[in-house]
Amino acid sequence: MHRTQIYFEETLFEVLKEEAKRMGLSVSAYIRETVRRDLQERRQRRTKKDLSEFAGLWKDRKVTIESIREKACRR
Repeated sequence: MHRTQIYFEETLFEVLKEEAKRMGLSVSAYIRETVRRDLQERRQRRTKKDLSEFAGLWKDRKVTIESIREKACRR
């Protein structure tokens, strides 16, 4: 584990203490858990999405480059 020092505004630190106490954790453990959870969520959002359920969605429609150009030029 790595030790670091961090400064919090007084009001934020009070909220941290309350949340840590509510969860039965030390402030340090609460901060570690919160940062860990946030980083995991960010990683999950960055992962590539499975788009296979959308495959063939437009298979019954006739879409060509010409039809797209035609609609675009009408404006």
